[in-house]
Amino acid sequence: MRLLDILFYLLRINSKVTVKELAEIFNVSTKTIRRDLDKLSILGIPIIFYRGVNGGLEIDKNYVIAKHLLRESDYKNLILALYIGENISKSISDSFLIDKFKTVDKERCSKILSNIEERFVIDLYEDKFDNKNTIYENIDIAFDNKSFIQLEIENKKLEVYPICYVLKKEGLCLYCYKEEYMIISISKISDVIICDKSYDGPIISYEKNKDKVKVI
Repeated sequence: MRLLDILFYLLRINSKVTVKELAEIFNVSTKTIRRDLDKLSILGIPIIFYRGVNGGLEIDKNYVIAKHLLRESDYKNLILALYIGENISKSISDSFLIDKFKTVDKERCSKILSNIEERFVIDLYEDKFDNKNTIYENIDIAFDNKSFIQLEIENKKLEVYPICYVLKKEGLCLYCYKEEYMIISISKISDVIICDKSYDGPIISYEKNKDKVKVI
């Protein structure tokens, strides 16, 4: 969802900004921002880069998001996906992404959202998961650096290599590895410490391995 936040930010300021400034605003590395900008460019967003002392980047001032850029079915599916996301994730809810889409096409977005809210009630989890807390932040850093992490679970320490998050009916879980593949409910983890130890070997994806995974 950060891609949309960056896009709306660049449209809103309507002026040049540096990669470093964007990294500070969105609390990520400059390397991550460059990857995000590359993705936006691939999606057809005309980002102009300026070199030199007074360099930076901005969206082409002639660019506007077309109201009919998406087909009606695409638009409905997108709003539905955001609606589901806002109901299960605190960070998505706090991003007000649907409200940001309303600034582009308020009438169409509001009508679709109203129909969804009337017909689609989400009752999955008592609490939304919040991937802005330190547990998620440290796991995300470990993902980026391919580092091991030490988990604290019910006053016990467990060192694992984190592979990915898995959203199950029980809630959000961590798929990880140490001698065997495991899946651990994030709600059971009270602390995460990043270890000075990395891994760059082969990994079996969760999709190919879910029937053999040990549940912690």
